[in-house]
Amino acid sequence: SVVIVDTISMEIVDVDCRARISAPIVSMSFAPNGRFLSCFLKDLTLTVISTSFETKVLDFDTSGVASSPPKELQWCGEDSIVLHWKNLGVLMVGPFGDWLRFSYDDTSNLFIVPEMDCCRVFSDNAMEILQRVPPTTADLFRIGSIEPSSLLLDASDAFDSGSSAADEAARAITRTGMLTDAIEACTDAAVSEYDVASQKRLLRAASYGMHFSFRNLDGGAEGSEYDITAGEEKYDASSDPSPKPVAIKFV
Repeated sequence: SVVIVDTISMEIVDVDCRARISAPIVSMSFAPNGRFLSCFLKDLTLTVISTSFETKVLDFDTSGVASSPPKELQWCGEDSIVLHWKNLGVLMVGPFGDWLRFSYDDTSNLFIVPEMDCCRVFSDNAMEILQRVPPTTADLFRIGSIEPSSLLLDASDAFDSGSSAADEAARAITRTGMLTDAIEACTDAAVSEYDVASQKRLLRAASYGMHFSFRNLDGGAEGSEYDITAGEEKYDASSDPSPKPVAIKFV
C-alpha cells in the first residue's frame, strides 16, 4: 500500500493499490504537471499511474536490460521517463512503451536534472539536453507524412528551388481549409527546434503560407507569427553554448 499525507491538514490516507501495482515500490517520481507518478518496482517493472492511483498508464519491463533498480528515476518533460544505471547508461521510455538507450561508457559520473520540457544529463565532460520530439515536429517530418504542415514545408522548399509547382501545392492546401493549421504547426515546430538552419527553414515555410492566407487572417494571426520569430531570436542568443560545449540529443 501507499500512504498519502496531506501537508496542510496532516490527514493520512492509506491507498490500497495492489490491484494496479504488482510488486513493492523501490523508487518513485512525480511528473512535472503533478498528474502522474512513475514507480519502479522490485520486480524490475516501471509502472506509471495517475496520482489518484485509479488509472494505470504504463507497465514497462526492464528485466531484459537490467538486474537491479536504477540509480536515478526522473521525468523528461511530462510524457517520458529517464532511468539511469551506472553500467548500462540511460534508458528513455516514451508514453506508449517505446524506448531508447544511450550508453555512457566513457564517463564515471552522471547526473540527471529534470526540467519542465526536457532533462539535462551532466557527465564528466559535458552537459546534454535530452528531450522527446514534440508531436508537431514528429508529424511534420515523418516519412511520407501528408500533414498540411509537411505539405506546406515541401511547397516552400520547392519555391526556394525555383519549381513552378510550388504555388499550386500551396493553393491546394488553401482549398482544404487547413492552411492556417499548417502555418501554426510550422511556427510551433520552429519554436521547439534547436538547429538554427532548421528554424529558418520552418519559419520560411510559415511565411510562405502567410502569403496565400494573408487576406483571410486577421492582424492578430500575423502578429503571432512576428512574436514567435522575435522569441526565436532571443532563444538563439540564450542557447549559445559558448564557452562551454553542449551536445544535444533528440529522441
